[in-house]
Parts: sequence; C-alpha cells; structure tokens
Amino acid sequence: MASSRKYPLTAILTGIIINLSAWFPGLVKAETILGVVRSPLPTADWNSVESRLQSSRINYQTIDIDNLNSAEALQGLRVLFLPNVEVMTTDQIRILEQWVQQGGRLIASGTVGNRSTPLARERLRTLIGSYWAFPLSNPAAPITQSDRCQDQICRNITNWAPTVNTSGTVAGGVLIPATQASYTAGVWQGSSASAAAIATTQAIYLGWYWGRGESPEVDTAWLQAAINRDSAATPPPQSSVARQNTTIQTPPPRSNTGTSTTIQTPPQRSNTGTSTTIQTPPPANRVSNPNLASVNPRPSLLQLFTDPSEQSAPAGLEVKPGNDPIDNTTAILMREELESLLGRFENAVIASASGSTPINLQIASAEPKNPVTTIASVTTSIPSTRQNAIAQAQQAIKQFPELVAAQNWVAARRLWLDARHKLWENYPTDGERSGAEIRAVWLDRGTIVAARGEAGLAQIFDRLADAGINTVFFETLNAGYTVYPSRVAPAQNPLTVGWDPLADAVKLAKARGMELHAWVWVFATANQRHNAVLRQPDSYLGPVLSAYPEWANLDNQGRTWHENDRKAYLDPANREVRSYLLRLVGEIAHNYQVDGIHLDYIRYPFQDANRNFNFGYGTASRTQFRDLTGVDPISLTPRDGVLWQQWTQFRSDQVTSFVRDVRQLLSTNYPNVILSAAVFPHPETERIAKIQQHWEVWARQGYLDLLVPMTYSLDTNRLQRITQPLTGPQQLGLTLIAPSVKLLDIPNVVAIDQIQALRDLPSGGYSIFAVETIDSNLQGFLRRTQNNGGNHSPIIPYRQPLKAASDRYLALKREWSFLLANDQLWIRESQLNSFRNQAEVLAQALQNLAESPNPQALSRAQRELATFQSQFNGYMTLHAREKPYQVQSWQNRLASLDMLLRYGAHRLN
Repeated sequence: MASSRKYPLTAILTGIIINLSAWFPGLVKAETILGVVRSPLPTADWNSVESRLQSSRINYQTIDIDNLNSAEALQGLRVLFLPNVEVMTTDQIRILEQWVQQGGRLIASGTVGNRSTPLARERLRTLIGSYWAFPLSNPAAPITQSDRCQDQICRNITNWAPTVNTSGTVAGGVLIPATQASYTAGVWQGSSASAAAIATTQAIYLGWYWGRGESPEVDTAWLQAAINRDSAATPPPQSSVARQNTTIQTPPPRSNTGTSTTIQTPPQRSNTGTSTTIQTPPPANRVSNPNLASVNPRPSLLQLFTDPSEQSAPAGLEVKPGNDPIDNTTAILMREELESLLGRFENAVIASASGSTPINLQIASAEPKNPVTTIASVTTSIPSTRQNAIAQAQQAIKQFPELVAAQNWVAARRLWLDARHKLWENYPTDGERSGAEIRAVWLDRGTIVAARGEAGLAQIFDRLADAGINTVFFETLNAGYTVYPSRVAPAQNPLTVGWDPLADAVKLAKARGMELHAWVWVFATANQRHNAVLRQPDSYLGPVLSAYPEWANLDNQGRTWHENDRKAYLDPANREVRSYLLRLVGEIAHNYQVDGIHLDYIRYPFQDANRNFNFGYGTASRTQFRDLTGVDPISLTPRDGVLWQQWTQFRSDQVTSFVRDVRQLLSTNYPNVILSAAVFPHPETERIAKIQQHWEVWARQGYLDLLVPMTYSLDTNRLQRITQPLTGPQQLGLTLIAPSVKLLDIPNVVAIDQIQALRDLPSGGYSIFAVETIDSNLQGFLRRTQNNGGNHSPIIPYRQPLKAASDRYLALKREWSFLLANDQLWIRESQLNSFRNQAEVLAQALQNLAESPNPQALSRAQRELATFQSQFNGYMTLHAREKPYQVQSWQNRLASLDMLLRYGAHRLN
C-alpha cells in the first residue's frame, strides 16, 4: 500500500505496532505516524518536500497517490498530509471523506486540488474547509491569528498554532473559508488579515508551498503544530473503514494537459498555461458563499462574516481541454450551459434584428417540413457569422452526448469549447432593444466626489443619457454623511463641502429625461474604509454615532464595529434613530424634488447565531424586548427555541416597520416619489436569521415600488438561477423587480449576456453597479441598443406600468412577427387562427388600458392575459421541441406583464 518508506527498520517496527494496536487498541499506544501523499510533482519539488520532512524528524510514511484507491491505504493513520497535491480524482476524495468520518484528520498545503475536475475541486473545498484564492505577489511570513485575537473564543480555537518565532517568509496565497465551520488560524504579516492558514475540526490548510521556500523553520513549526493538534483529537481509523470500502474502483490516472477555462470567460481570454477564470477572489477571510450550511458548528472568528454585497458570487462550471473523463453530472451541466448560452444568443439576435419589423401575425408557418430547421436558415437582417455560430452550437449540442457516450472526451471538449467560443465571438451588440424597461445604474459617492462640480457631473449624466439609462440611484447619504448641506444630519461629507451635488444631479437628470433617486444608507452609519479616505482613524464612528453613541447597534459582546465589513450600524428599534432617518428622508424629498428614495443597508449587520455572533443589543432594543417578553435578549441563544424565534422576529419587525414608515411618509406628503430598496437574494428563512431583512413582506404589503436584489454573479447561468425564484407573484406581491448586474471583474460580453438573461426573466428591467465601471466599449453597446434615437423620455415601468405593459407586449409581438415572416415560428395549422386571435385580443385590451386606465379596463386586461397564458403552452408545443429556452423566455415575459398589471392596480387604488 505504501510505495516507499524512510528509515526502513523504524518503519517495519512501526507497522508491527500499528497492526497490534488495530487488534488490541488498549495494549499499545503507538507514536503518531504522519501519512504523506506523494503526487506527480516535479522531481525537484518532491525532493525538496522529502528533504524537509526528514530534517524535521517527524515520523512519517509516504503513500503514492495512485495507491489511494481504498481506505486500506490509510489504515492506522491519524493524520494525512497533502503537500502541494494539485490533482485528485473524485474517487480519491470520496475515500478521504470516509476516512475523515471515521476520525482521520487532514493537513493540506499549496494549491491543493487546483488542477482537478470542477466536481472534485468542490468536494475538496468542502472537505478541507477552504480554498486557495490567489497567490501573493511576494513571499510573506505567516503569523498566528491568536496574536491578533481580541476575545477568548478566538484565542481558544487558535491556541494550537505554533508559538515559536516563525518570521521567515514563504511563497503563498490568500485562503478563503469555504464552510461555516472554517476559521482563520494564521494570517499574512503586513496584510489586512488575509488568511494564511485556515482550520476546521477535521482539516488544516497551510496556504503556502510547503517544502519549497528558504524558511524550513516556518514549514516545520506549522506542520508540527498541526500534527500535535490533530493527533490529540481522535484515535486512528481502523480496519472497519477498509472493510466497508473495498469495492471502490479508481479510474486510471488522468491527463491534466490543457487549460481550465471558466464557463463565462469570453473568447479573448487566454487559453494557455494554467487554469484561468474571470473571478477576482473576494477579500481575505470572507465566506465566498454565505448560504453554505454549517458543518460541525463551533465558535469561529468574526472574520468569517461578510457583507456579500461587496463581492460577486463565484463563477460556475469550468471546462478544460484534454482527455480527462467527463462524468454524467458534468456532461449534463455542460450541455445545459451551452443550451442556455445559445438560447440567450438567439434571443439577442431576434431582438437585434426585429426592431423595424412591422407587427403582423397574419403570415405563419405550420408544422416545419424539416423539424431540425432553425433560425440559422433565416437570412433577413441576420449576419451570416451569427447564423454560423448558431448552427455550430446546435450541432455541438446534438453531437456532444454521442461523443461522451463513446468516451471520446478530447473531441467532446473541443466541440463544446469551439461552439461556446463562436457564440461569445459573435454575440449581438447592436440593434435597438424595444419594450419599456427599467434601466438603472448606481452613481456612487466616489464618482460624485471625483466630478468636483456641476460640469464634471454633467459629463457623467451626458454619458448615461447617451446610453439610454432612465434611472440613477444617486448616493446621497453614506457613512453618516450627506453629500448635500443638511439641517438634519450632523455633517456634510467634507469632500463635497461648498457644493451641493444633489441639487445639480436633480437638475441634470430632469434636463435629460431621466429619473434621479436619492440612494441612502439607512442603518449602516460608519465605515472604516471611508475613514481612510477622509484620513480619520479607524476607530472614528462617524458624525452620527460620535454625537449619539447610545444609538449604536451593538453585538452580543457589547461591540459597535462589525469586525469584518468594518462598518458600524444604528439600532433600528431606537425611536430617536427612526425619527432622525425619517427627517432625513423628508428633507431630501421636500428640498430636492427627487423622483425616488432608494434604501440601502436596510437591515441588521450579518450575523451567525450558531456561532454566538449576533447584533441588535442596543439599549432600546433590549428594553423593548424585555418589556414585551420579560426576558433580556442578551441571555438568549438558538437553543431557547420559541424565545429565540421571538427575538429574531422582533428585530425583523423593526426593519419592516421602518420601511412601512418611510412608505407612509412619502405617500402622505410626496405621493409621486418612488420607493425602492437594494436587498439580498438569499433564501427567505436564512436571510431573516442572518440580517433580519424580510423584503417579501414589504413587497406583498405594497410598501415598495421597486425591489432591487443584488444578484451579483460572475456566471450568467448562476445569475439566472438565483434570480428566477425572486420573480414569482408570491414573492413580489404588489412590487416591481429590477435585478442587478455587477460589472466589476466581468468582461463586457458577459455583462451584455447578463443583461440579456435578465430580459429573459420575469423582471421589470435591470440595475447596473456601478457608473464608474461602464467603460467605452460597454457604453457603445448601451448607446446602440438603448438610445432610442435620442428620445430620452421613455416609458419607465414604475412610473407608467400600464403603458409599459402594452409597450412590452408589442415588442414581443414584433419578435413573433419577425419569426413568422421568416418561417421560424412553428404552430400547428389547427391552432394558428386561435393564437392569432387571442394575441390580438390581448393587445387590444392592453392598449385600451394604457390609453384609459380604469378598474374595468384593468380587470379585462388581466382576464385576457390569464387566458392567453393558459393557452400559450399549447400553441408553442411544436416550437418548444426545438427551442425550449426561447419558449420559456416568452412565458417569462408574459409573466412580467402580469407583474406590471398587479403593480398598476396597486397604483390605481
């Protein structure tokens, strides 16, 4: 089972002892042996690792990775070391998972699993509890996190780390926690707490190339500390594990030639060298997926908690050339990815080509003579390069499963990659996109400050108008400062003193037919990053909390700062806080004639109750909850069941009631001011538990006009998956939705694809974060597709929802007319007249409603829409066989009409 051993006599004796202890565990206590997995590293690298192991005097044995084909290979070992092992199969990882479940412990180093398949990499991340995000630019020294700990919990869980001087530098990278059980044990010296070592109860990850550097004392100290921690924890797994897993088959060693490329990486990206992705890793010590369930819950460092609005969700599937086997799951994902990309591409082609098509559903085809004939045969207004890209992708989708079934994985990957490349290369970036929609963008404080005055701000608004943007979220209240001179707030932002950017912005937007919505931070009121810009100390709590420290939202240890997002928050239950914020909203609406108020940070800070890290313990909150229940919430934990649920509900109610109060203020005094909120797309139950943001209630009660979920993702497929569940009537109620695209770290073609994806969902439009990241190329795309011939007074759905419904339906009919004219909309002869008549009846009902809004016209339009939707699947039976994505996107667009009518009915009432 072991390919080689050091010190043969010692190894033989040790093996005898291990065998004796397996049969008589109480008879002998053998010295802990470290198993070291040998992978196909370059000879020089492995020799360096082995030399360092020998000089460390650690008792070890090597296990060739090819022999890791059953749990028998690990029998008797307590601790297993994976030094810089970059390639592992899913079967090998499964064996490690079983061994760990029996009490085994792992230590890893370097870019472990970096060249494995995506599924293997994902399992390894979960098993180890973290992953290598990106390399350091220069060697650095790992230091123990315990030296920086400010509480006893932190010190207790990191006390195993080495205490000797380990100031030498090593070549490493920043690690990111991958599970809720992960905690930072070591950080890189001189960094902002970037993780150098991360641990869970079952694994320790050393974030450097162990054995390579010029500092053997660093390697030895950390490895010995990791062994000492884990060897004291559990007895070694014994033969029962092996007996359970003797049937596992390990596939032949995989080739790892070629390059990994991310699904959403456009074709201009390099495909040479090592694995590349378009993802910029989130800052150190942040949980990359806040939705991960807790595994082996235990106390953790505050560095695990993050504000996910400051990062994008990771990219998804990765595919690389080569002859690695493609398992069934990966094959399904690859085909679905290509089908979805093709679907978005075709929809963009139709939208681009149909803008000038007369609306006429009289010309139609019956059942196609050749059922595989597709839009690739259309010649009207579609360039041949796009037709060829569509045809190539269709052929690839057909042949890909056949190649996988024949185990011709090289050809399957090449076919898939070439088809995807062709689609990216020819993605439509021209042609006016018709149909009323929200086209919003966030204009942040930094960009406002950089404008320096009205002239600079005018240039920004000129660009936005040129791009067809109709809604601007203008950052007005940030970190406790207003950008304008306020009589309510304690201070104006020092960088805008002597200037009123809000007054200029309102004037500039109105002159260009755009809407200006004041973007306000609600409960977040201090920001250490902003302190740095203003050259204030980190500890400065901003103008609001400095003046009113009793307004602070405290954690359960009495602290004000959230130690990960580096912000301080107001207590939503404090009546003085609520009065202050409402007066600010009133001041903005009264003095500046803004078109809308956009609420941000309308929530509590991120928390994790399972780790005893919670917020909401300001004096006002504790007093009010004690008055309601007779219990001080500081004494509660999730184990208190009903009382803990009451405490969570109490905090959630504070946020909801404040949104209601803002709505009432605006409805009573400024009824034309639109109210929107930036919210998180996390699952409802988890979101309430972690940030007490129950926006479904706000939407169903009609408190909001517009919901803007921060659906940031580097991968378009994932963007669609996380956005679709947010768009149903049960979630939205009486509210519109405009999901978000975050431009940072994604190429322009991916941004264009994501905007198309949101148009294919039941949405009211889209929102872009942020102005400063719209470069000249993306500006050109927006101008070509959204400028509307210079008409900057478009129909905006939240302003004119009934006209928007009619206009969007006309755009849909125009696309059907284009396909009918080119013999590409396939409907049976027996259904053609019914489809045509029902479509015209619905169009007339929507037009009548738009021209004369009244309850009777609204009721008729809703009734005709419901009838058409119920029959639509039947009409599209033939078309859906060849174009399922396209038909689903049309169903989504009909659902968006229903959303607009619901919102319009609310506005009428």
